[in-house]
Amino acid sequence: MKRFFIFISLHLFLFLLVIAYQAQADDEKWSIDDFGSYVVASVHGEVVWGDKLRFALMKKNCDYVNVLFSFLTYKNSKVPELQGRKVPIKINGSDTLNVADVLLVKPAFSNMAFFVMFAAPEYYPLNKFTEGIMKDYKKDKVFSIMLAKSDDFDPEEYFDLFYNNWKIDKLPEKITEAYQMCTGKPNKILQG
Repeated sequence: MKRFFIFISLHLFLFLLVIAYQAQADDEKWSIDDFGSYVVASVHGEVVWGDKLRFALMKKNCDYVNVLFSFLTYKNSKVPELQGRKVPIKINGSDTLNVADVLLVKPAFSNMAFFVMFAAPEYYPLNKFTEGIMKDYKKDKVFSIMLAKSDDFDPEEYFDLFYNNWKIDKLPEKITEAYQMCTGKPNKILQG
């Protein structure tokens, strides 16, 4: 009986060890999707897993990228008022305020929550953007976005959590894959 207990315990331990390793290996799970006129590379958030950071390439000009991100909120019913607004954000804790456009506010979980999609106000040159974001990322190994307070916007009024960060170590290789899917040819600058 004692051997049987040790045998079961050992197998359970190995099973849990494999599961823990697998969960750690999937921390930075990226997906690359073709949406017809766009190709999007995305990664899940570290604070809220469902809040994704997205890099969108428009097929009519794959050399430019737009950054999109989403936050889920259970806060209150006034969230739909945000659609179409510009809201202040801080990137990587910077004192400089940037702006994000609220593209979409969609009810979720039987209208108990709202999915809010934000976008950078413009498209950026792909190679220059990727090099710049990775240079900043390598300093602290963090890419974070926080919705910031301004005279006409208080994120605490609309969001439970208004901060997330993402691991983007694999951005250069994933953006290269997205570019190849977008154009059908490799981007030599990003690969080198």
